[in-house]
Amino acid sequence: MSFLDELKAKKIGELLETVDLKPAEEIARRYPHQLSGGQRQRIAIARALAVDPEMILADEPISMLDVSIRMGVLNLIGRLKEENGISFVYITHDLASARYIGDQIMVMYAGHMIEGGQSEEIMSAAKHPYTQLLLSAVPDPHAGLRTRREFGARGEVPSLINPPPGCPFAARCTKVMEICHQVMPDRMAVMPDHWVRCHLFSAGVSFTENAS
Repeated sequence: MSFLDELKAKKIGELLETVDLKPAEEIARRYPHQLSGGQRQRIAIARALAVDPEMILADEPISMLDVSIRMGVLNLIGRLKEENGISFVYITHDLASARYIGDQIMVMYAGHMIEGGQSEEIMSAAKHPYTQLLLSAVPDPHAGLRTRREFGARGEVPSLINPPPGCPFAARCTKVMEICHQVMPDRMAVMPDHWVRCHLFSAGVSFTENAS
């Protein structure tokens, strides 16, 4: 083995050990079909680490994994954040995992950022009707089953090719007002570390719930 090959093998071994794949020499010799889903995801993270990144974009990194091994991958991401100083942009539909791994949460709907702030603030005091709808899908043994109707869900997602004017959630929101169909709300601070784009929080605006 040449010096360059030895250097590559050493680097690969270090990366595999960093993502808790041991013994590294044995793992490095396996083909993808010989690895579990969790092992393949850890290798994907190791490949990203190979270029010494300052930030990693992780798009649904645990969605295809068994529930039993998801926590291990989330803990790995948390360790890399703390020990290696790497920032993660974690994209997910699962607010429970976003809360576990993220310092801040940004909620997107139909291509628009509609609410954002510190994770605990968003999870405990969500303001936008769509964020409240997402949270209603998170299991809560203390609150019991919350329904889509309780938090307002109807209609269809608007066209992303030819979107209508106003708030993108207006067609589905039970708290909709006429202005919601006309003007996209500005970003408004509701707390020092919490903002929302919703006309419900505009100065002087009141609403009558539309139950249709």
